[in-house]
Amino acid sequence: MHEQSDGPDSFLQRLGGFDRRLRGVIEKLKAELEKPSRRNARQVDFLCAEIDRLTREYLLFLTALNTARIAHEAAADTPDEVMNVKRAWGIVGAQTNLFRLEINRWATVRGLVQEQRQARRQPIYPPQAKLAKTTYTQMGASDDVFHWIHAMLNPSEQSEAARDHDCFPDIALANSEFHEHLHAAYRVILAQRRTDPVRFLDVGCGGGLKVLTAFRYFPQSDGFDFDPAYVAAAHDLLAKDDGLNCHVFEQDALTFDGYGNYDVIYFYRPISEERLLIQMEQAIAAQARPSTVLVAPYVSFPARHEALGCGHIGGAVYVAGMSQKQANSLRVKAERMGPYIVKPDDAPLSSVWDPLLDVSRANGYDIPNRYEKPRY
Repeated sequence: MHEQSDGPDSFLQRLGGFDRRLRGVIEKLKAELEKPSRRNARQVDFLCAEIDRLTREYLLFLTALNTARIAHEAAADTPDEVMNVKRAWGIVGAQTNLFRLEINRWATVRGLVQEQRQARRQPIYPPQAKLAKTTYTQMGASDDVFHWIHAMLNPSEQSEAARDHDCFPDIALANSEFHEHLHAAYRVILAQRRTDPVRFLDVGCGGGLKVLTAFRYFPQSDGFDFDPAYVAAAHDLLAKDDGLNCHVFEQDALTFDGYGNYDVIYFYRPISEERLLIQMEQAIAAQARPSTVLVAPYVSFPARHEALGCGHIGGAVYVAGMSQKQANSLRVKAERMGPYIVKPDDAPLSSVWDPLLDVSRANGYDIPNRYEKPRY
């Protein structure tokens, strides 16, 4: 068989060069996107253009590879040589095809990167006046359905013991409003750059429907209620899917000593007596670790949050152990987070683009429509 200067080994080396160059540019892009603000848009554009150039070079590389493979096979003198040539080029072809799959994803990843090239602020509570009337109508209809489901899942009357303890019955906050608060809290959590899995707690969870809803945002969602019938209804609901990292238990909000174990605490006036409600707020504020996100969507908490040492982020969202100046700074960072609610892949596949996907998701951005089914 005649010797070929551009054999399989040569193309494998060139392929490795493409991979190293691509990974080097990706690391530079990642470093730029990790900046919370003041990203260099020109640098992002330059690095994207570098990957565009590498993609074009790779297409020429594929043409040269195919030409060399055909010539190499044609130069084989015996059937055994032909088989050896095919086997050697088959290895090259397999690795080339894998890299081509990666390169083909660049158009999608490029769009994701460009969304973040300049971190424009987006309010954590978008102005409702900008919503279309049709959107309001759809939200109202969705809230009605949620109320029906809420009543069906927890038909129990409040127990006499719970009434005597000044507990409110299982009140269903409008679903659209609850999502507003959770989404705002989620973006604050992103801005805090937490590394450990976030734990959510619903104080006075009733039948557990909001515990389930919160699991869409946070990797662990817990709740407790004083009323054992409500807790039983919540257990029935959450038992329908054993893959849920959700837990509900019976507890008194006034004596619970585990508030410090959670990162996001939601309480929608579970106690009717104002004096006792204030005691509960004091217990939460005293136990909550600094930077814990509190969601308190009722009218009396705004008048007391400063005395409790909580900074106000916006709407019903507060942060424990934080001055208002610190809270204002955190709000600005949260407003630079993207709008996507990211859930980890069930079975993630390793990809050359992982560094960009990971930093994008940490920034609240993701590839649209990557979920084929609800992530509950």
